[in-house]
Amino acid sequence: MAFFTVVWKYTDDAELIDQARGPHAAYLKEQVANGVVRVAGPFEDGTGGVLVAEVADRTALKSLLDGDPYVAQGVVVDSQIYPFKPVLGALAG
Repeated sequence: MAFFTVVWKYTDDAELIDQARGPHAAYLKEQVANGVVRVAGPFEDGTGGVLVAEVADRTALKSLLDGDPYVAQGVVVDSQIYPFKPVLGALAG
């Protein structure tokens, strides 16, 4: 298994964000319950968000992200993905 940090930038379309927020939150809660998403949250200014996922590989990560309503509905306009190796804290092995 591998960790990835995903940094998203959101659209400026507040109406689109509002429409997708409920399904997005439900999806992420399910992924947290499954142990796949380890931490997630928006930037305080609402322009984007960060999530840390533990998945088998980049293919599994792509599948996870593509299933998120924020991605599917066009809320995410830019996505940066970084392999991540936790060495301290709750996620460290």
